Amino acid sequence: MRIGITYNLKDEVTPLSVLNREHNEEYDNINTIDVICSVLKKNGFETVKLGARLDIFDRLRKEEVDFIFNLAEGYYGRNRESIIPAILEMVNMPYSGSDPLTLGLTLDKIMSKKIFQFAKIPSPGYAIVRRLEDIDFVNNSLPYPMITKPAWEGSSKGIYNSSRVNDKKELERNIKLLLKKYPKQPILVEEYIKGREITVGVIGNDPPRVMGLMEIINKKHPGKDFFYSLEVKREWEELVDYKLPPDIPQALDIKIRRLASMAFKELGCRDIARVDFRISEYNEPYLLEVNPLPGLSPQYGDLVIMAQKQGMAYEGLVIAILNSAFSRYGIKEIKKEMPTEVKL
Repeated sequence: MRIGITYNLKDEVTPLSVLNREHNEEYDNINTIDVICSVLKKNGFETVKLGARLDIFDRLRKEEVDFIFNLAEGYYGRNRESIIPAILEMVNMPYSGSDPLTLGLTLDKIMSKKIFQFAKIPSPGYAIVRRLEDIDFVNNSLPYPMITKPAWEGSSKGIYNSSRVNDKKELERNIKLLLKKYPKQPILVEEYIKGREITVGVIGNDPPRVMGLMEIINKKHPGKDFFYSLEVKREWEELVDYKLPPDIPQALDIKIRRLASMAFKELGCRDIARVDFRISEYNEPYLLEVNPLPGLSPQYGDLVIMAQKQGMAYEGLVIAILNSAFSRYGIKEIKKEMPTEVKL
């Protein structure tokens, strides 16, 4: 079988004046693509680095691949993660990961929140800002502290150490900044949940299985409240520790697993996702977001770290994702050890 890899690279982004360092946070380094290709070749597949640029139709026709391992984030708009999967569906090409609808819903934090509400999945209270005049409504609708976020971004883009606000003056400052920096999208303002941050890996389909729960801890000040800002992610080796399993009551562990699985299903995720939670001071979980296109960097991907902390090699994680996708298409799976699984 000939497998194509679709992806966007940090150093391929142009023009830099439009897509600057912050905008390309979610794109891959070539090392990640090389390592995934090595894993696939080791398991008997031919590989082709297709990328995800404007010539993707021509590349698909020319390379005659049989399957796509999709990592593409896209370039512009709230549907950018959906573009490559939509093209693949148009040419009837099987691929790994979630479909265009799910990728669009999960990138749009406001749409995700509405689905969480409908499914009765606890999530922080929120308000939407589309212009400066909306600030008074937000100020009167939510308790402080709040946290401000662009509505259509991932990889903590637009979420800074200063994003937590304690009064109207700070709220107005952040809204002005984000409306200037991300002028084509609304701003999501959420009730800030003081407490702990836990991320959950979910893999497979029928049913999805929880890989594990991993707490993200302030390395310099353990136990101190903090959140996964852009600055923290960039300096993760210095600022962050990862604890797996987290030190939480069994009942809370079970509840988080159930909610992660519910969110995965309600949003229509396939094969792999990462689900992020805040845990309040009263041990109540609040779902923040679902990422069906999680980073797979061998060095710093949260799911990769989660797998490694459970004794699973990078190869095993890649093959587990591939097997999940293969099973949906009736393609013979590769016999490899799966990650630690808990059926829900």
